[in-house]
Amino acid sequence: MPLGKAILVISLLLLAVVVGIVISSSKGGDKVPAIVTDDIAQFQARSLSNYALQYGIRQLLQGNVTFLDSTRGTINNFVQLNVLDGTIDSIIYEPIADGTIRVDSYVSYIELESQVSHHGYARFGFFTDDGAVLNITAAIVTGGSITVKAKAVISGIVVEDSTFDFEGVFGMTEQEVKDECISRGSYIETPANNEPMPDSLTWMNNDLKIQSFWSGSGILVINGDLVAQAHIDFDGILVVFGELTVGAQSDITGAVYVIGDATVGAWATISFDADVISDAFDALPINITLEIAEWNEG
Repeated sequence: MPLGKAILVISLLLLAVVVGIVISSSKGGDKVPAIVTDDIAQFQARSLSNYALQYGIRQLLQGNVTFLDSTRGTINNFVQLNVLDGTIDSIIYEPIADGTIRVDSYVSYIELESQVSHHGYARFGFFTDDGAVLNITAAIVTGGSITVKAKAVISGIVVEDSTFDFEGVFGMTEQEVKDECISRGSYIETPANNEPMPDSLTWMNNDLKIQSFWSGSGILVINGDLVAQAHIDFDGILVVFGELTVGAQSDITGAVYVIGDATVGAWATISFDADVISDAFDALPINITLEIAEWNEG
């Protein structure tokens, strides 16, 4: 075969191969966008599922969830929510035996002609901070000295010349406790003699003088001196930012913190009691935190 014809034949064969590849590629080309579209839809559905789980937890925190029985809860008056090109179809709640709550989200998403359904879930719980209760271990703690009169008894650990860490004891700052008392109407700017506690959490902003029998319980903060010339009966946590003078035959059960000096009168008793302290903490606002135990977007 002449060289010219040979080159022509080879060229035609190469052209045929190239055309065949192009035709083959064009036949399968319509599958590539479909695959990409499915991937996008799946990704968007997972993102929507994540959003739906967060939305579901917010609804529970806002009190918009009703548990019809012990095994299932739903959002009040729930309707399908359209979010961009997707839909939150349903959100279901389930109490778990360990005290946590499981929330399941069911969503669907459309990307061009691809529609996918997706299911995600999370498990979370509510926990209170009881750690501050464990920080109280002494019957009385003072920043100065303690004078104990005849026959007076202190049952428990006694700590003198100590620096008082208010927030470390209560898990709240002084201002936070004061603000809480103001909101409850239990903040007293200048207490009268024998001023009673209006609430189980009370803040008195000046000296308190007790001249006849007085009783109280809970948490009492006195931003001044406490001078008791008579018998007092108190169960809880007593904080005195000034000096403390306890009258004869008085009975204080729980824990006492004094920034200055303390004098315990004759036949008076101060007793540490962990149960009384724990009960006193009930007077504080509950510090609840939400902890995620499990999160699965599917």
